[in-house]
Amino acid sequence: MALSYDIFIIGANRGIGFELTRRLSANGHNVFASYRPQSRDDDSVAKLAKIAKKSFEVDFTEEASIAAAAKSFGDHKLDILINCAGVYYLWDDKPFTEMSADDFLWFFKVNTLGPILASKHFLPALSKGEAGRIVNISSDFASIEDNDGGNAVYKVSKAALNQFTKGAGMELQKLGTNVQTLAVHPGFVPTRMTGYVGDNDLDECMEELVDVIECFASKDGKANLKNGGYVNWKGETMRF
Repeated sequence: MALSYDIFIIGANRGIGFELTRRLSANGHNVFASYRPQSRDDDSVAKLAKIAKKSFEVDFTEEASIAAAAKSFGDHKLDILINCAGVYYLWDDKPFTEMSADDFLWFFKVNTLGPILASKHFLPALSKGEAGRIVNISSDFASIEDNDGGNAVYKVSKAALNQFTKGAGMELQKLGTNVQTLAVHPGFVPTRMTGYVGDNDLDECMEELVDVIECFASKDGKANLKNGGYVNWKGETMRF
């Protein structure tokens, strides 16, 4: 790795977020990381503090919390924002007819609106960065073309996140900024959020995901890592 980036990971005290913090820090990057205020007394937050350059409290369901974190980050450059925090419940694999409005709104608020607002409030810092990249942790469940039903609340929220990723990338390009966006399916890996169930190996997926993030940030990155794109942890293009 030739360059050292300043990276902010939202949702970093467990699972994929923690793994990214640990591995990107080990690669020599300055990693700033966040956790939910409700988790401040959790052991995972103490572990996060040992590897992150600085940790912040961010609640994706409260814009004031996101804005406060961006303000606390200060007048610094930010090369990469990784929106990793999200919600998924094992019980959500039910017909949409059994879902309430509150179910859909909760998933949308965390999985979609949170990353949108974080991108908005951290944009000034990203505009100052050498790279200026927004990486949204998506899912293969976000694909409309590959949708075979089920998990409606999760799929709808992640599909909306992909739509934002594409649209924001195009808007930022038109505005003449250096900031680019990418949606990434990290693999179905065993974490606390999935009940430690998964089809893919966590270590393998995280190793390749780190490479994708670093390549996306570099000027000579992989050709298929396009602004507003949607790829998996290997950098392979996925179908919207």
